[in-house]
Amino acid sequence: MSDENLRENCNKLVVKHNKLIEFKGRMTTNELKLFSLIIADVREQQERQFEEYEIDISVLQETTKDKNFYNYIKDIALRLEDKRIVIDRLNEDNKKYFNTIRLINKPRYTEGNKNLTVDLDRDLIPYIIDLKREFTRYQIENILRLNSSYAVRIYELLKQYEKIGEREINIKDLRNYLGIEKEEYTRFDNFEARVLSPAKKETNKYTDLIIDYEKIKTGRRITSILFKIEPKDQEREVYIDYLNEFYNIKEMKFKMGLKEENFSTEQVMSVYEKAIEKAGNEDIDLFEYVRLNYNYIKSKARNKYSYLLKALENDYASAIGQISLDYYIER
Repeated sequence: MSDENLRENCNKLVVKHNKLIEFKGRMTTNELKLFSLIIADVREQQERQFEEYEIDISVLQETTKDKNFYNYIKDIALRLEDKRIVIDRLNEDNKKYFNTIRLINKPRYTEGNKNLTVDLDRDLIPYIIDLKREFTRYQIENILRLNSSYAVRIYELLKQYEKIGEREINIKDLRNYLGIEKEEYTRFDNFEARVLSPAKKETNKYTDLIIDYEKIKTGRRITSILFKIEPKDQEREVYIDYLNEFYNIKEMKFKMGLKEENFSTEQVMSVYEKAIEKAGNEDIDLFEYVRLNYNYIKSKARNKYSYLLKALENDYASAIGQISLDYYIER
């Protein structure tokens, strides 16, 4: 494999629905890498929805230390085929129900080939293709050199909150995200030494994030971890290219009433994602949610961007109520 092809494969963009980022359960480092590579390749083959997919796995062969690649990929693919996600929902009668989705189906591979062939459950497709909201993205190279599955999962969980700059996670939830059993690392000092510290070291060394963390106590017990998140500069250009490819930023500014503001592409997207975070579960026009809050603060603040984010966080304009009332009258 040439250096140019290796760089191209390492630059593939992984875009996951946040439900796939926040699944609870254990996967090995290699399973996580293969599944992310599958997602990146499937995204590039969107026109072939619900068919079989050819996944270029040559980058795994270049980065693995395993000398028998056939057995290596066979083992990972078969274990990944046994994995499934469980999705809990509420129906129209407010009754809980669940369904399961296998991560991959019928993997096949011929020794010496660069491609792994897989089928995907059609129910998985909406979580990896044509995502417009509630997703997280990163270049595959960021996880290829990570040695710990904990580092991969923590990287993804923090990448999700990169633009916010911090994320507090309850210890119990964090252990569930990482698939750590109750009898494992029961003492916090062991949990920190085996999980948190190595994940921090690997993330800061190999990925596009710089992270740190604080231990939050309730009384005398450590009950949560507050992660601090900073991007490294090289990610910015990739991120902007992605936004310009998949979003009409100029049209978004117009719909949100921001056309007179000199907001950058990143700032416009941060405003939109803040609206999703705070009002995405409401049956309302998110652009209108931004517009009403912007109109509320535009004459009150010098730094309109920062103040607008606060307004969206707290709905200073009571926009949800206004829009919901409009919707009710129209119906």
